[in-house]
Amino acid sequence: MTKLLQISDPHLLSRPDDKLRGVTVAQSLQQLLQKARQEVVDPARVVFSGDLSQDHALAGYQLLKDLLEDWSDRSLLIPGNHDDRSGIRQVFHQVPGQADEDIWFRDEIGDWQLIGLDSQVTGEGRGELSQQTLERLQAWLSETPGRPTLIFLHHHLMSVQSEWLDRIGLSNSESLEKLLRSHEGVRGIFCGHIHQVFEGTFAGVPFYSSPSASFQFVPQTEQIRFDLLPPGFRVIELQGGDFRTRVVRLDTIPFVPLDQ
Repeated sequence: MTKLLQISDPHLLSRPDDKLRGVTVAQSLQQLLQKARQEVVDPARVVFSGDLSQDHALAGYQLLKDLLEDWSDRSLLIPGNHDDRSGIRQVFHQVPGQADEDIWFRDEIGDWQLIGLDSQVTGEGRGELSQQTLERLQAWLSETPGRPTLIFLHHHLMSVQSEWLDRIGLSNSESLEKLLRSHEGVRGIFCGHIHQVFEGTFAGVPFYSSPSASFQFVPQTEQIRFDLLPPGFRVIELQGGDFRTRVVRLDTIPFVPLDQ
């Protein structure tokens, strides 16, 4: 059995003791990584699904790399709406492309392929997949028809019944839906962004979100409200052509988020 980790939305700042909404985000991520190392000793890959940084600071990405230690080289990263692509590339040299080009990944683990898509729209909270990204995905899925595939991106693809979050989801999800319905092999789609656990079906494919590594949002609200659930991560276990997934959280909430 091959195990993967998905970690999302740490929202790191420049210094280890910096706080966001009352949460010392670096310490929150550090505790979460300690829990992850207990849960999965040797993950094949660690996927970060966006909002690595809150303020675009290069020091925040370096802090992430330092916290990852020996997991840095096995990490796959895609940006969220708060991220700076150039900053990610300056610190994580395994990220393909140059400067502010879209960040993506395509990786192989046994019979499986892992695909990461860049859904960032610079300066906006909503997401969108560029035509180039859609064409790239089309080509990859066509190269290996039916190959078991997992797709990762930052933004959610469908309504999560939360009015304010649905306004900043993936704005062209219908284009992705049309593409996926013309291919077999995609087994699961995973996102971040919404700071809560959600499960659904998109284009006939199971769809999952991961909790945040920093603070959580109360589901199904008209406006932002902070939940008192601890930070968490997602474990994905691959076996044959199937997978299963579960969420693991810290035992207690390390910092209570502030509304203001």
